[in-house]
Amino acid sequence: MLLFNTSQSFPHFSQTQCCPNCQSDSYHLVNHSRYLRFTIIPIVPLKLNYLRECYQCGHNEVISIKKLPLIEKLSLPKYGVGLILLLWVMVYFFQQYTDNQALKYSYLNNPQAFDTYLVHADKFTHEPWTLTNLKVAQVLSFDEQFITFQVSNYSYKRNRGITTAMRTSLLVQRDYFSTNTITLPRDEVKRLYDSDVIYDVLRPHANSLYGGFVMFPPKPKPLYKGLKLDKNNQQGIMYFKDGQFEEALESFKLAAESGSQWGQLNLAQMYRDGQGAGKNTQQAIYWYKKAIAQGNSKAAYELEQLCKFITCE
Repeated sequence: MLLFNTSQSFPHFSQTQCCPNCQSDSYHLVNHSRYLRFTIIPIVPLKLNYLRECYQCGHNEVISIKKLPLIEKLSLPKYGVGLILLLWVMVYFFQQYTDNQALKYSYLNNPQAFDTYLVHADKFTHEPWTLTNLKVAQVLSFDEQFITFQVSNYSYKRNRGITTAMRTSLLVQRDYFSTNTITLPRDEVKRLYDSDVIYDVLRPHANSLYGGFVMFPPKPKPLYKGLKLDKNNQQGIMYFKDGQFEEALESFKLAAESGSQWGQLNLAQMYRDGQGAGKNTQQAIYWYKKAIAQGNSKAAYELEQLCKFITCE
């Protein structure tokens, strides 16, 4: 077991002189100082006691700190190493605490969707107090004045239960949060945090906290950004291949009127060729131009070919 205890300092400096009593050269500087230590780390000196002592006759005299050799004076701070380390650790953790508090307040002042609040349920949602009184609240939406939360259906006795729920991605399960929401003024949210009703505020990074998902990952953008097929145009193509021209014409007309450039092109082709209805070059030109306006290069080519045989306005 590691305990605080006192210890006599070992001599770090020894200087022999002639003994004034017996004239021997065994007159040494010795250190009988005592200090409080934690294992081998000195914390604070209890008594600084330096003597000159003769190993031959036993004569000794107390030496003041001022009369110590320079090297021994420079070594005196060693007795406070533990205290210095302790103060440094305290300052470090205090700085960590203040930085963490500043970060939490920045989350409160600048909320984002899916910010995750850990709350005492009885005071946050005004539920009856129970042993399992800890819940998760998550930001759904916010504006300049209010923040809207969804609150978990599950409650916990200890914080490690919430941490486990986050690690196992329980927060993204369909029934984890209640469908009922709570909307609070921003000032009230800050008051609840200051009064420890909201006892922690977390912001997901990469959609997760503690390694588990707490929000659904955004759907990936489609790799293909090209042609979007119109179901009426596709149906028209099937009718056309089966020789059902009237049905194809109707399907192409629905696609063209809904804005499909390929439906407009196919409808123009049928009017040009008189398939499914009589030939109607004016209608063909009209729908060619509609498709061209959407950047359809095939429609531009077909109209150019048609205009070689008829007069196009």
